[in-house]
Amino acid sequence: MPAMIANKGDTQRFLLLHLGPALVVAALLLAMDTTGIDTMVTNWFFDPVAGVFPLRQNGALEIIGHQWSKQLVIVVACCVIGCYLLTFVLQQLKPRRQLLLFLSLALTLAPLAVVLLKAISFRHCPWSLQEYGGFAPHLTLYDLVPPGLAPGHCFPSGHASTGFCLLAFYFAGLALGNHRLAMVGLWGGLAAGMTLGMVRVAQGAHFISHNLWTALVCWLVILALYVAIIGAPKKMLSAANTASTG
Repeated sequence: MPAMIANKGDTQRFLLLHLGPALVVAALLLAMDTTGIDTMVTNWFFDPVAGVFPLRQNGALEIIGHQWSKQLVIVVACCVIGCYLLTFVLQQLKPRRQLLLFLSLALTLAPLAVVLLKAISFRHCPWSLQEYGGFAPHLTLYDLVPPGLAPGHCFPSGHASTGFCLLAFYFAGLALGNHRLAMVGLWGGLAAGMTLGMVRVAQGAHFISHNLWTALVCWLVILALYVAIIGAPKKMLSAANTASTG
């Protein structure tokens, strides 16, 4: 069973290592919202002559990239939750109860946090924006919402969170002292989130910045759960330092 927090200094160093880069990313995303990067990337997938996103109704993207991929991660989450419940029945799994609790919550609460943010968001999907033949204005984070505009519920990207929640396995690797699992969880989670997110960008459902904000939200939620449930002992700090330099 993972050791508990060694001391306050260890926790602070661990948070600095994992929270510091996230704050830098947040600052860059705030600056990105004043540029035309979102529009430039989305324009790659928009047909101005037909006035549509040709891949919006693409069967392969919709079924495999949107539906099946989400269901696959749901199956993974259900298996992890099932393993956690089995720790109350099987003595062999009891030493992993804390870790499985963390994974169970991370795989569910990280996407849920994104869903809740979408529920209060006024920003619309690209396919609904005036510049792409829709009705809504293109709002940045700094714009006031025009009177009478209905909420768009399109920020950040819910589908990308399906992949980014897998970043939880990076922290699982740290908890187990398993460098290979940590790296697979880190780069695999980032790759899965961006790949699934770009599927929706190609369909005109999101801007690329929506995906990056989703990555940030998932990372922060997972990090908070990790510190709250498992903590940051010296062993994990050593593994984290090795991962960051290796």
